[in-house]
Amino acid sequence: MAHGFLPASSAEIACVTQSALGFLLDWDGCCAIDNVLTDAAAAFLRAHQARTAIVSNNSSNTVDDFLEILSDAGIAMPREQVILAGVEALDRAAKAGQVDVMVLAHPRMRAVARNIGIRLNRDEADVVVLLRDTRFSYSRLERAANALRKGARLIVANPDLTHPGAEGRIKPETGALLSALGSCVNLDAVEMEIVGKPKPGLYLKACRALNLEPESVVMMGDNPATDLAGAEALGMKSLLVRASEPGVLEAALQEIGV
Repeated sequence: MAHGFLPASSAEIACVTQSALGFLLDWDGCCAIDNVLTDAAAAFLRAHQARTAIVSNNSSNTVDDFLEILSDAGIAMPREQVILAGVEALDRAAKAGQVDVMVLAHPRMRAVARNIGIRLNRDEADVVVLLRDTRFSYSRLERAANALRKGARLIVANPDLTHPGAEGRIKPETGALLSALGSCVNLDAVEMEIVGKPKPGLYLKACRALNLEPESVVMMGDNPATDLAGAEALGMKSLLVRASEPGVLEAALQEIGV
């Protein structure tokens, strides 16, 4: 459907939203900029929190971080309706069992890894987990690249290269760090799993949380290559929604009511 990749007209917004039983909302660049909710997103979520899930490639924050932001805006969303690529990637690593894991991530996410029983090893690893590491450095790149050359499995939170920041700036994302690894190691020879959108896992987990089938859900996001393409591959309708252009969410709220 063309509306998945171009700004939607009023007629398309009405057609898509009026028949929807539930909604999946992206976060960075769609609902929020630098973790500050837009007014339009806050209004939509307050009105439809019971049938909406956040589905984000975010790998810098925890579910508790999101719940606090939402609570401050008057939105009481159950934690199972917040699906984050970083948290899911760490969960994949935890399920690998008692193996040594190198986690390239913000310190808060390394703490999450430790708390769920992942055995962290900064030098030698059976598994490398790549999140949005805002302290990424030459030494981390060297250690991760050599672990992969020795046969470590790679778990990547998301393939995004950037996401929008405040005042029109861009924020380098996990995919940019993956590109750095790929310049050192032949990733085709690495056992690699990408967890986040456009892979189906996050969408399907969100649908289960809402107890809805994908065909009855609308995905709203700002990235056509991940948010929308992944949704439409599962048979979901989708709408291009950017935090800098609140008109789509405002129109959707008007169409489906409060």
